[in-house]
Amino acid sequence: MAVDRVEKVAIVGAGNGGCAAAVDFGLAGFEVRLYGRSASTIAPLIERGGIEYEGVFGEGFSPIKKVTGDIAEAMDGADVVVMMGPTHAHVDMTNAIAPHLKPEQIFFAAPGHTLTLIPTTLRKAGHERPVTCETSTLPYICRKTQPDRIKVSRKSAKIKFAAFPAERTQELYELLKPLFPTLSPVNSLLETVFPYTNAIHHPPALLCNIGRVESTGGDYCHYYEGITPSVGRIIDALDRERLAIAGAFGSEVDKLSDYFFQMGYTNEAGRDGGTAYSCFHNSEPNRWIKAPDTIDHRFFNEDIPYGLIPLSELGKLAGVATPICNAVIELASIATGKPYRDVGLTAERMGIAGLDTKTLRNLLQHGF
Repeated sequence: MAVDRVEKVAIVGAGNGGCAAAVDFGLAGFEVRLYGRSASTIAPLIERGGIEYEGVFGEGFSPIKKVTGDIAEAMDGADVVVMMGPTHAHVDMTNAIAPHLKPEQIFFAAPGHTLTLIPTTLRKAGHERPVTCETSTLPYICRKTQPDRIKVSRKSAKIKFAAFPAERTQELYELLKPLFPTLSPVNSLLETVFPYTNAIHHPPALLCNIGRVESTGGDYCHYYEGITPSVGRIIDALDRERLAIAGAFGSEVDKLSDYFFQMGYTNEAGRDGGTAYSCFHNSEPNRWIKAPDTIDHRFFNEDIPYGLIPLSELGKLAGVATPICNAVIELASIATGKPYRDVGLTAERMGIAGLDTKTLRNLLQHGF
């Protein structure tokens, strides 16, 4: 890579995260180009020449150098390409990026947490020895309040970060630190997968509140009212399985309450309580977020196939039983009528089928 300083950033994805990043990067002085696939999504931003914002960045208007529906135009001359989209879109988004990605450009997924899916997809698209990097979570709690206005409730205080191959992590961390000052390097992509805590709390909380969602259209606060002590105990049990799998791979991963405190998503009381219930009942950024108005929602459709399925698969690979994880997958599949195991991120789709823990760690360290 020839980049020695990041100045121009192409953001691929004009949803909540992409718009929050456009504001964040613009306020920090970077030249921002924003690509959105949907003409209806980007039209208001093109008309305004940027996006209004409120929340932790204050309130104002952030101009964007270029908003476009042409991905080649957005990427042309960029130092880093930041892919900000849901995990179920990673293959399609990576395939759209691949033909225009130059060897000197940094490919950064925020969030990533799909293990080797992105580099495997790039390899299939002709990049023989792909180098990528990613975070474990979306760096913002944010929602669009209008087509041209974003509310950013919180920016993560600690973002776990790794490269593929891991031997490039420190190099890319130094380059990207000005873009995301709260990046925290970890040993490998495994440690960006295991902190995918949305998969630990979204599916069981939605599953336990299905009747409420369907009868009220989601007219309650999902985290504050939907996660009661008993729902929290299910989340805690699922979290223990996640920690056991991580331990089998030699990965150091924080329990849910500690991780949320590190990111600034809960306070000391939430951390010290040590449970999902204490964590969310002391989470000011999440407190007033409404529940989904339908169970046909990313809390199931993304967090199960791209969160719980790979967790279950890694458990099998490491010889760790995952009965709680498997139960949530099965019950949600029955409730929704969706075959999540058939469409999810299996070992085959991640390109790790047949590997043992040692071989997988070697692949993540040194690449293809």
